[in-house]
This record gives sequence, structure tokens and C-alpha cells, in this order.
Amino acid sequence: MASLRDVAKSAGVSIATVSNVLNGHSEKVSPETRERVLASVRKLRYRPTPLEHNQKAISSQNLGVVVPDFALGTLHNNRYFRDILDGVLEGAGAKGWSITIFLQNVWADVGLTVRRSYDGRCDGLIIVAPQPGHELVQTLYERGTPVVLVGSTPWLSNISLVDVDNASVGAQAVQHLVALNHRRLAYVGHEKEQVSSIERREAFFAEALRAGIPREDIHWISIPRMESEEAVGRAAVQQLLSLRHPPTGLLCWHDGLATHVVRELKRSNLTVPGQVSVVSVDDAEEAALCDPPLTTFRNPLVEIGKRAAKMLIEKLTEANDATEFVRFGPELIVRQSTGPAPE
Repeated sequence: MASLRDVAKSAGVSIATVSNVLNGHSEKVSPETRERVLASVRKLRYRPTPLEHNQKAISSQNLGVVVPDFALGTLHNNRYFRDILDGVLEGAGAKGWSITIFLQNVWADVGLTVRRSYDGRCDGLIIVAPQPGHELVQTLYERGTPVVLVGSTPWLSNISLVDVDNASVGAQAVQHLVALNHRRLAYVGHEKEQVSSIERREAFFAEALRAGIPREDIHWISIPRMESEEAVGRAAVQQLLSLRHPPTGLLCWHDGLATHVVRELKRSNLTVPGQVSVVSVDDAEEAALCDPPLTTFRNPLVEIGKRAAKMLIEKLTEANDATEFVRFGPELIVRQSTGPAPE
């Protein structure tokens, strides 16, 4: 692939002159020189990369947003990804920047994809809810690419984060349930977890132990990913009922999961909140529409997306190399899905 130096050599000019042309600084270059540089660009099929050796980055004013594969069919009806993207679009648009959306499965061959799909298209990437240790994050980190993670605490240094405070979610859920005298608790999440779910579960367990609940009365209902949330809810309740002393207080990873858990509990002739209380996260539309309405934590997803875009643009335009961890405080919305523990 042709470099900036190759273009300069072909056009018979300096690298600085090529940079001026490609960055639109026409006042510094004569029309004849400009046309000669552009002809060399066309001849060599030059495509700018985020960073040329010994040169200033050429800005495309475009942010890449990487979303997980399972978001493909749910981008419009999954509030988490929809609201994150709305916030990113709003934050980027306010600065005159554009957005390119990538699905994570595009990055199967990470090294090749970075060169073919990313270089020159985006100045930096916002990666939404990557799996722990994902190779994409590692590769971009090694290249020095500006990256901001959403919904996943970095496992590498020098990578910034924007998310809700997941540890506070887990701890506050236990405090709410214990205040209602629940002494058998469970966290309900998928076996292939996102980092946000892991953080909520670990804080849930730690707070329950601090509250004096015996370890054998704190459970993790780990369920596989299935074709439908309804099947997931059914699998979760089957696990709950298989326990010798089923929990009476639950924290579910998110509202979609919690809604189907509640429905399946009722199908199993268990009352909510009479026999089982359910707490969830996100405060999505289905939380208020659930029967009974879900007690849930409000997750400021649009604000998280806006902050991620702002943070990344500042890194790119202000040469800000500082690593930032921004965690928004969750707000507990108490509704009818939680009540006193059964006698």
C-alpha cells in the first residue's frame, strides 16, 4: 500500500505539501502543485491511514462504532444499543463529525480487517460491550489507535471507559432486597457474560455476604444464549425451581431478561412480588409495561453514548492522551415487582 512518502516522491514535493493538500490547506499550495499531488494520489491509489510515520494524523472526522454480533437483529428494538447509538450520533453531530457502524463479526480476522475496513475511514473507535479480552481491542491498543469502551471495563491500560456504575447496581439491588427481608438471593445472567454483567454479579455477591447472608443462599443463575428471550426466561426459572431452597429475591442483568423471567414465574404459579421479588436494570419501555411493572435501575444510555463521543473527539482534536473512567450513577426506580419477603 502506498504511503504518504510514496505520494510525495511521485509528485516531486515534500511530505508536508502532500499533507497540506489532503488536509484542505489550499492556501499553502499552488493550484498546479495541488493537481500534481492529487494525480499521484489517484495513480498510486493512496488511502490515508490514521497515522503516517513522522507525520500528523490525517483526520476523516469520522468515528467508528463497533457493536456485538447479536445486536444485528435488535438494533431497532433493543433499547441498550439503540440509545447508545442515539447518544453517539448526537454527541458526534454536535461537533460536525460522522459515524460508521461496524458489526463485531466483521473483525474475525482482526489484522486484515483493521487494514481494509478501518484504516482511513475513522479517526478512532467506540467499542460497545466487547467480550472480555477481545482480540480487536488488543490489536487497536498495540497500534496506538484512540479507543473508548462502552459497557466494558478495560482489561488493558490506557483505554478509556464510559458506563453506568455496575458495582453500585449490584450493591444497591442487594440493599433494596435485604431491606424487604429477603434472605435468599440470586443473580440471573448469561453464561457468556459481558463485563457489565460480571461486575454487577460480583458486587451483588459481595454486598450479600456483607449483609450476613450465608454463601449457600446466594446463587448465580447462569443461562446459555438462546434464540429467544422467552426461552431464556424459561431456562432461568427452571434452574431457580431446581434449587432446594429457591431464592425469593432476584437481580436480572437487564429488563428484557427480567420481563420474561417474571412471565415464566407466573406461568409456574409463583406470585410476583408475593413469593419472588425481581429487580432489573436499564428502565426500558418494557419495564413499565411488565405485569407487574419492574423495579429497575435507570441506565442513562443516551448520556453514556454522548459522553463517549465527546471523550473520543477530544482525544483526537486536543491530543488528550489521558485515560478516563467515567461511570454514571444508577437510579433505582421502585415499582411493583419487589415487595416484602414471604413469611
